[in-house]
Amino acid sequence: MIYQLLYTSRSVVPRGGGSDLEILASALTNNQKLGVTGCLLREESGFCQVLEGAKDTVRGLFEHIRKDERHFGVTERINRLVPARSFASWSMCYGALSAEDHAFLSRRFAGEARNLALVFDRVRAIAVAS
Repeated sequence: MIYQLLYTSRSVVPRGGGSDLEILASALTNNQKLGVTGCLLREESGFCQVLEGAKDTVRGLFEHIRKDERHFGVTERINRLVPARSFASWSMCYGALSAEDHAFLSRRFAGEARNLALVFDRVRAIAVAS
C-alpha cells in the first residue's frame, strides 16, 4: 500500500518568484532519493501538494516541509493508503492551479462529504495537463 498526503498552504511570495524553482529543484532531488512521488500545484498565493510513498517517509518529509519558512498556514487535507501511486511517473510534477481549480478544491475541502476520489482525480488531471 502507498501512503498519500495532500496539503495546502499560503505562500510568502507570489507565484513565479525564484523560490518556486528552488522548491521544485529540491523536491526533484530529494524525492527521488526518498522514493517519494507527487505533484506540486501553485496558485497565485499558495500551494497544493500531494506526496506519496512509504508512510514513515512521507510523514517525515511533510514535517520538514511544514517548517519551511517560504509558506505558512500549512493544512493537511487528506491522508490515506491506496493500492497504487497516482503520480508514479513524477518525482515531483509542477503545475499551475487555475482560479477554477482552486474554487473546486476549496469547495471539496470545505464540505463534509469531500469525495477524496474527485479531489485526487482533479489534481491528477491538472498535473497531466501541465
